[in-house]
Amino acid sequence: MSYERMREFRAALIRVFEPWERRQIRWLSPGMQAQRAQVLAALGMMNPLYERMAACGDMDENRNNMRVCGVPLCPRCFLRRRGKETGRALGHAFAGVANDQLAFLTLLLEPTLDLSRVDPAIAATKRRIRNMIAYQRGQNPRWNAVQLTGWWEMDRDDYGDLTGFGRNKRLAMQGLGWPLFAKSHESTVWRPHLHGIVGLGEVTAQEFADALRARGHGAPYQVNVKPFDRDRSVVRNIKGVIRYALKFRIERDFKGASQENCVATRGLGFVRSWWSQEDIREYVEWLMCKRSGFERLRFVVRAL
Repeated sequence: MSYERMREFRAALIRVFEPWERRQIRWLSPGMQAQRAQVLAALGMMNPLYERMAACGDMDENRNNMRVCGVPLCPRCFLRRRGKETGRALGHAFAGVANDQLAFLTLLLEPTLDLSRVDPAIAATKRRIRNMIAYQRGQNPRWNAVQLTGWWEMDRDDYGDLTGFGRNKRLAMQGLGWPLFAKSHESTVWRPHLHGIVGLGEVTAQEFADALRARGHGAPYQVNVKPFDRDRSVVRNIKGVIRYALKFRIERDFKGASQENCVATRGLGFVRSWWSQEDIREYVEWLMCKRSGFERLRFVVRAL
């Protein structure tokens, strides 16, 4: 059976189960299992997170429940989290909101060689966004219905990759402050960014983007506010954003490969280009260094 047919068969099989039954399915697809194996290998057996993640998917015989680890790079857990966030968005935050009042936000932060600098940058950005919305509400009541639900994501590049970036990405990274010096061309540069769903209310996507740019986010291509596709249902649009924001991929080239190429080459023993084990381990430990790894990535500004 081809890779694509296997995916279709698995998707059809999953749809047979009720939501509560799906949460009890222990088995991962081969691709997700490969990511799980990479994360475990990067952590190593002596890391406290290893045992926690290795037990994910085991059944607790006393309670007949499946154990979950809550590590964001664990495919079983981030797939479950997508479902939870989709339920929150459709059932509460954006219930009844039409396509023409919704937009997909991407906001880039400064690239950095030091992962410990990301938390202060995120905290400053959250304050800036909240203050911007509060200021706009004070000036114009049309902003009262504006709301945002977003999730912080991380990419990484090698320091020496800058010259090979496409025009827009290169201008964005230079404008945001690509590090001037690094130990080597292979040094890791972390690129935090925010993906989110914006409930615009009576405000346009252009107004929201302009307000962000005017409040300290004016680097080239730093802000992108894209109205939802009106030819797709609200449900499909919201699911698509959440799936994209919570993808937790740790491969260097997954964005560049076309879907057709991925489907064709995986069946022929395609070798996936994983991040280095050092980068995977550092990222996992950063995700889990405070409270729940998933909750620390979530950012919400509610409507009045």
